Amino acid sequence: MLESKYIEFFVAHIREHVAALIDLPKGSKILDMACGTGAQSIAFAKRSFSVVGVDLSPDMLARAKKKIHKGYDVVFLCRDASDISYADSHFDASSISFGLHDMPEEIGLAILKEMKRATKQNGKIIIVDYHKPENQFSAFVGNKVAKIWEGRYYDHFLRVGLRHYTGKVGLKIDSQETRFGGNVQITTLINGK
Repeated sequence: MLESKYIEFFVAHIREHVAALIDLPKGSKILDMACGTGAQSIAFAKRSFSVVGVDLSPDMLARAKKKIHKGYDVVFLCRDASDISYADSHFDASSISFGLHDMPEEIGLAILKEMKRATKQNGKIIIVDYHKPENQFSAFVGNKVAKIWEGRYYDHFLRVGLRHYTGKVGLKIDSQETRFGGNVQITTLINGK
């Protein structure tokens, strides 16, 4: 299995791009679900957002907490992302990066429902995850590379696609862009749209 620091090297520019997509005033409240080692949360904090990163893994969160610099408004919580105990519409925006493909569908759907509930009406919800490109060669190469480290839920996620998940929870895609030959998608949804 590849070290996450090597993988992060390749996706660091995506983290910064996603943070820029939020396009809200400083101090806006951002929820980062399944935050892992906190790379996306820290990218938001660098832009002076008030960030809550949620993950179930104490080990991952211990690594995330080491990334906090003075002046960052970020808190990492070890909690089930399908029930975060924040009020409805508490966050201005929310995100999940490279998480949905790594869990059973029913858990992914529960997390998306929780993001929808906790994000303000018309707030952005950004999802970064795998995508199956139309180009057969790119799809083949992307799949072979991802299979080096991805787990058992990856194939299901790729087969049904993100639209399957977002449709089931009543979220409509506002915009979508891809990276790495179409193998990674950055999807923006507007809550309540």
